[in-house]
This record gives sequence, C-alpha cells and structure tokens, in this order.
Amino acid sequence: MTRALPFRLVALALLGGLLAAGCGRTEATAPAAAPAVPVSVQVASAEARRLPGQLEVTGSLVPDAQTEIASEVAGRVLETRVERGSVVPAGAVVARVDDEEARHALREAEATEAQTAARLGLTPGATFDPAATPDARKAQATAERAEAEHRRYATLVERGLVSRSDYELRRMEYLTARAEHEAEINTARQLHQTHLAQRARVALARRAVTEAVVRAPFDGLIAERHVSVGQYLTKGARVATLVRTDPLRVELAVPESAIGAVRRGQKVSFAVQAYPDRRFEGTVAWVGPSVRADSRALVVEAVVPNRDGRLQPGFFVTASVELPAVRPAVLVPAAAVRTVAGVSSVFVVRNERAERRLVQPGRQVGELVEIERGLEAGETVAVGGHERLDDGTLVAVAGPGAAGATSR
Repeated sequence: MTRALPFRLVALALLGGLLAAGCGRTEATAPAAAPAVPVSVQVASAEARRLPGQLEVTGSLVPDAQTEIASEVAGRVLETRVERGSVVPAGAVVARVDDEEARHALREAEATEAQTAARLGLTPGATFDPAATPDARKAQATAERAEAEHRRYATLVERGLVSRSDYELRRMEYLTARAEHEAEINTARQLHQTHLAQRARVALARRAVTEAVVRAPFDGLIAERHVSVGQYLTKGARVATLVRTDPLRVELAVPESAIGAVRRGQKVSFAVQAYPDRRFEGTVAWVGPSVRADSRALVVEAVVPNRDGRLQPGFFVTASVELPAVRPAVLVPAAAVRTVAGVSSVFVVRNERAERRLVQPGRQVGELVEIERGLEAGETVAVGGHERLDDGTLVAVAGPGAAGATSR
C-alpha cells in the first residue's frame, strides 16, 4: 500500500507535464488573426441650404363657384337630363318645362306688334319717320291742297272777284288742315313708342319660350337635382344645384400667430384621406380681411387645379403653407437615411470608420432629405450599403454618391 502511492504521484506528474507541453505547442503554432477588410462605400457631404418654412394647418375643399339653377318660367316639367353627379358643360340642357302657354303669348305679342308696324308703315329694317306714315302723308296732302286754295282766294279777294267771307273760310280750312297734319305727326310719334313697347313684349315672350329649356350657366358638376318629370314649377323654383369643380378652392384656418407670414402667391401642399399616398398643390389667392372672433383664426383660400376630377368639394385637408426661409436646413441624399421600426439613422464616415448616428428626418426636397436633428452641415455620410455597415466598421471611400450634395 505504501509503495503504490508514490507510483500514482509519479504518473500524475508525468501526465501534467505532457499536457503542459501540448498546450505550449498549440499556442506557439496558432496562426495570427487576419487584418479587417474595409467596406467600399460611396459618400456625400451634408449640405446647408435655406428652405422655405412651413405652416401646418387644416381646412376643407369648396367649389370655385356654386349656383342654384332656377326655372325662369312657370310650367310642368316635361324632361330632366341630369342626375346627381353628372358633369355638364356650359349651355347643356338640364330640364325642359312645358312652353305651350309661352308660345301662345309670343304669337299674340308678335301679331300686335305687326299690326302697329303696319299702321306706321314700317318694313323690316326701315327707319322710323313720323312724317312718312300713311296718316301723316294724307294729312300733309290735305294741308297742301288747303294752302293752295288759300293762296288762290287771297289773289281773288284782292281783285274783288270773291267776297271777304269766302276768303276767310278758305283761310280757316288751310289752318285746320295744317294743324291736323301736325297732330298726325304727333300721333305717329306716340304710336311709335307703343310699337317699341310691343317689340319689347315680343322679346320677353320669345325669351320665355327659350327659357322653358333650363340650361347650365357654366361647366360644372350637378350636386343636387330638385325636380322630377311631371312636377309643376313656379317662376324661380330650383331645378338643380351646380358647382364648379375645376379649379377648386381650399379654405384654410391660419392661426393668429402666423397671420403675418401668409401672403398671396404662396404655395400650398395638402393631402386628403381619399388619396393618402398623394399630395396636391395650390396657390394662395385670397387672404381674409379679419380674424374670426370664435376661432381667432384667419380664413385663407388657395386655388387648386382639379383637371382629373379626383378632388371633391367637402374633402377635409391637412395642408402645409410655404413660408419665407428663416433658417438653414441640413440636407443629405435620401439613400443615406435608413429607417427601421420608425427609427432613422445615417452612417457618418470619419477617420475611415463608420459611425452610426440617430437622426430625425424632415421634409423631402427632390432626392434630398432634410435632417432636423442629429447631423451637422459638412459631415460626410455613407450613401447606401447600410446592411454591410455597423458602428465602427472600417470603410474605404469609393467616390461621391450619385445624389451627392455639396455645401452651399
């Protein structure tokens, strides 16, 4: 028993020496770590540029023009040619009203006017002359004959061939005939005024016949149709509501604190819920003269083209009004910004190393993005290749990015 113990100790000592020798060879023969290979990236410089400011407001779309199309004549509706939502050009027929009574009134007015024209001896296109009417010419002929008799009797009475009483009788006949001629001329003038009034009544009657066909006064959209076939209309009754949808106007409520920065001609960009992925643009055309007491806001209207008809009156809008530039903004190419789960970052290249920087992006200007926070103008950022980069990655600059920016 006492002999076995020293043997075990010797064996353990030999095994420990062998293990130590093996470990020493392993450390001595292990290869050295390979040097890091730099990642090739393109870079761009963050630039400083003065951008117009923006005012975020809300509002709604309203028609450029709106009118209630009314019937100018009384009668029963014979036909309607529009429905709610119909797009109509100016002059399009909206409805037709029974015009039989209007046509009878027109024929009566035309007959009366023609009768008076015949009494005046007027022909189409002729100029009125009160002395040229048939009655006036007849009275003129009578007056000329009486004047000739008066002159003849004046000669005879001087020669003593006729009595003084016969001469006075012819003289009175002459004066009477001349007065009757003047009276006929005055009567012709009065009759001419009557004729003018009758012509006006003919025009009104003709217009009544024309207005039995109700037409659209301008290009637009039928918002409501208020009548149906067979319905009796009084004069002035509503037939349809017409709105002009190209262009439209967007009414914006500008807070009192920003009133001084809003001017005519400024650009407005807005979005509607119906088209969440699209932005529309307009131009400020009218600035209200006073602030509303209930909201302490100023109403501003912008004109918005709507050629494709996508926008509809009544849409709620969220808009940005372009304001004068007040501070420089930092811009980088859009390819330099990576956003994951709502967190945006860029890789700043400094001393051949990539440094990940959290940033807050703002507006997009063409191919550039505004960086509101997290980056300074003049810093160099990697354009693309984010999946190969990490904080501290060694990089090699391959050249300026395709959307590179330079400081201004």
